[in-house]
Amino acid sequence: MSGGGLSGKDKVLDLVGSIYDAALDAQLWPDILNRIGDAVGGPQVVFGISDPANGLVNMHAPRTDPEIMGSLVDWAPTNRSLPCVASYPPGEVFNGADVIPPDEFTGTAFYQEWWRPAGFSTEPLVTNLFADRTASGHFASHGLLNRSPLDSQKRLFAVLAQHLVRAVALQRRLHLTIANERALAGLDELQQGFLLVDGEARLLFVNRVAQALLDARDGMRLEAGALSASNADEAGTLRGLIASCVVEVSAGAGGDIVLRRGPDRLPLDVLVTPIQPETAVASIPWTFPQRAVAIVLVSDPETEMQARVESLRDRFGFTPAEATFALEIIKGDGRQATADRLGITVGTARSHLSKIFDKTGVRHQAELVRLLLQK
Repeated sequence: MSGGGLSGKDKVLDLVGSIYDAALDAQLWPDILNRIGDAVGGPQVVFGISDPANGLVNMHAPRTDPEIMGSLVDWAPTNRSLPCVASYPPGEVFNGADVIPPDEFTGTAFYQEWWRPAGFSTEPLVTNLFADRTASGHFASHGLLNRSPLDSQKRLFAVLAQHLVRAVALQRRLHLTIANERALAGLDELQQGFLLVDGEARLLFVNRVAQALLDARDGMRLEAGALSASNADEAGTLRGLIASCVVEVSAGAGGDIVLRRGPDRLPLDVLVTPIQPETAVASIPWTFPQRAVAIVLVSDPETEMQARVESLRDRFGFTPAEATFALEIIKGDGRQATADRLGITVGTARSHLSKIFDKTGVRHQAELVRLLLQK
């Protein structure tokens, strides 16, 4: 949408529509930003997003020399207006003069050596697009040097600022969904439970296997939205391992623990691993204010045993009983011990072993063990 031939309210609606088009197609931003700048009397525009966790780090200044914009990072520490800018809520419009008096600003080296040569005004119209502890974004429109914007231009900028805030929020959601669709699907295919937790052990992401274990409430459970264990002592240890990942990633952070389950159940094996603060955690929706500090991997020996049974059945045509017996005989302590663990007679064990020999084509137990241990 070019906006040509439109006037008044229709032109504003056309601009608004184009803003949301850009949210769906980031390549449209430079053009729509220039159009907004022209409409509000500030053709020199700057649109910046720093959101590394969601993979969005963009700086658009379509009418400014790229080399000048590239040098801005070197001047950032001397820009006294930056801390003040961050205090304005998203969508609220403010002026450069609201942040720092123009006379004071024009006396700085930053203004003389960077701002003025770039062609920026001392009284740009600015709005923050979003702001939190790890990400921020803003949009600024600069008119002629040292010229205040008209009231009508301020009003139009204020209207468009609200739509810019919503469009950027939409873009962040869409970007996260598209960028992480495969990652999420991959995590659901894991045979282990995979959880991301914050410093209070609150869940930020849970894959399919982990959710099933939580739903069973046997060994691992949720308490007030936080990861815990059925046994009180083990729950304290688990929380301690997670808490150790909060301060910094070090050799002593995280660890492993066994979570006991009910009678005749094998315990869960849990590994807590810290993650770097700057790691882009693809699975955390951007709306979560918490930061993931640890990955919790949960292995269920019973599930893994069942998967191995199914594998042996597929490879050799074993019955479920034969596959279970084959996995036990691998331990190498003989038919009697294997029969005792499985609760069967030695005669049944001998029968299973004979059929396994026939199906695998081996005749000695040592050969069978080597064969079964091959992938």
